[in-house]
Amino acid sequence: MLKRSVKFIFLVVSISVVIFSADFYHLKFAEAASNLNGRILIQVQDKGQAWYVNVLNSKRYYLGRPDDAYAVMRALGLGISNSDLNSYLVKAPARLAGRILLKVQDKGQAYYVDPVELKLYYLGRPADAFKVMRTRGLGISNSNLEKIPVATISSVNISSPVATPVATTADSTNSFLRKFTFKYHNTNYELTHLFSASLYSAYKTTNKVYTYTEGSAPASVRNEFYGLFLKLRSGDTTLSEIIAKLKETALANNWTDDELLEFTVALIQYIPYDNVKVVNDSQANNDPYFPYETLYLNKGVCSDKTFLAVAMLRQLGYGAAILDFPNRNHTALGVACPKEYSINNSGYCYVETTNYFPFGVIPQSISDGQAQKSDGFSDMFNISNLGTIEIYQKTSGKIYQGMSAVYSQVADLRTDKSELTTLSLDIDNQNKNLTAKETAITTMKSQINTYLSNGQIEEYNNLVPTFNTLVNGYNSDLAVYQAKVSEYNTKANAFNSAINVFYQK
Repeated sequence: MLKRSVKFIFLVVSISVVIFSADFYHLKFAEAASNLNGRILIQVQDKGQAWYVNVLNSKRYYLGRPDDAYAVMRALGLGISNSDLNSYLVKAPARLAGRILLKVQDKGQAYYVDPVELKLYYLGRPADAFKVMRTRGLGISNSNLEKIPVATISSVNISSPVATPVATTADSTNSFLRKFTFKYHNTNYELTHLFSASLYSAYKTTNKVYTYTEGSAPASVRNEFYGLFLKLRSGDTTLSEIIAKLKETALANNWTDDELLEFTVALIQYIPYDNVKVVNDSQANNDPYFPYETLYLNKGVCSDKTFLAVAMLRQLGYGAAILDFPNRNHTALGVACPKEYSINNSGYCYVETTNYFPFGVIPQSISDGQAQKSDGFSDMFNISNLGTIEIYQKTSGKIYQGMSAVYSQVADLRTDKSELTTLSLDIDNQNKNLTAKETAITTMKSQINTYLSNGQIEEYNNLVPTFNTLVNGYNSDLAVYQAKVSEYNTKANAFNSAINVFYQK
């Protein structure tokens, strides 16, 4: 089944700073800071500063400067196809109320879905955006505005009388938009998110040492140590916000929960592997990143990416675990799955995080900590090459049900490769037979020419029928050979395409 490509990307939409004065009478006023998701709010008591309330987290984002508005809309916009958007021109579905829609097939043109009327308003030019903010904005007093929390990445004029903690202009400067690019179902996707340098610094400087009182050691020190990295700092909603964006895409594509899970893990698998970290420290797994650090830096080694994966699977409600292979200094994700497919009957299936691999497929080669792909399909589920396995941070939850499909894919690939090998041997044997016949034909042709040049007409006439029979047999064998070669090439192309689909090459 073909899947629509939804990209979280936004091309330049510039919004002017809005200063309202005499135009206040156009505005309706919010009497309470409730049910304001998706609304554009105008701070009428403070120079008409504009805010957007995000539908996904009910927090407000400052729209004061063009750069602020540009970053906010890039981060919060929902990619949508031209056909879907065209079907919403009369009225958008209620689930899109207050969203900013981006036409990914048409230069990222942006539209605002009015949460009351569900009508679309174009945000293409500064004048268009100004008009939308002026006509669709909802006036609000400072006291009511203060009831809506400010997103930590939202900049605001520090002179604004807002009671809740907000980021300063300096904090905003230190925040940046990270774009993740990855593939799922062999389709390219992009996801953008705003990250805070101060939050990154807080994680980076957090003590990454597990301590305990002598004589009171836990049953597993390593299990407790790993647990340190799965705890989020107070107020850090990054993972839930990213999951919300992934869910939007899954909903738009009518994906199952398992497909959403695969989509989420694909994002992590395509985060670049941190080769520099490995070169600088061959025991890099002993100095892991917190999930926020991995996302912020957009890189990590096996432990970093596995911790991130476990944290995100917990957000999705799936059972998860950390799989350690001390003999190879390697770490992978364990996802809850039916026991018949799980590693050592543990209830967890192997999922590689350092490179893209389908769920359950176990790499047979690891170079500098990163799993390497192979076109051999006989040992796809063989765990023995990785040595001893240790399982930590086990949690229960939803069980991934996609392993039977992966096993079926591998079985088909194994069968196709076997058929190609057999066909190749047959072609090689036929080629040897044709070569022998070519030699016999060349020798006989030389003899015929000798008879003809010497005037030995009787000998010539006696040999010609034998020669013709040999040539006819050769041509017949050649036709069979060429048909076999054509069959092989067709099957080889299909096999290579199947491998590309399997590994998303």
